[in-house]
Amino acid sequence: MKVNLNRNLLDFRGREFIELVNGKESKKSLRDLVAEALYAAGSNPRKNMETFKMLQQIINNRGVLDIETEDAALLKEICGEYLTAGTYGQIYDLIEGGNKE
Repeated sequence: MKVNLNRNLLDFRGREFIELVNGKESKKSLRDLVAEALYAAGSNPRKNMETFKMLQQIINNRGVLDIETEDAALLKEICGEYLTAGTYGQIYDLIEGGNKE
């Protein structure tokens, strides 16, 4: 399945999340949040290579993942561990909710 992570993070009101970066307003993308979570994950050597491959796919395919069911489960596990509930829910919806490319 293809999952397009090129969406902006929404805040608890359903509006695009905006943060200040170097004094400028910047939107936070789900692509970057997932990439950061995958980059930071890794205590299981077997999963580390799978995680790294997904990270590289996000980078090389500009935020679009082409994953199997097992990869989706690993992605949800990592995001559930590293991200907030609101962020995780948005990513879960992209994977399971039909917001796919």
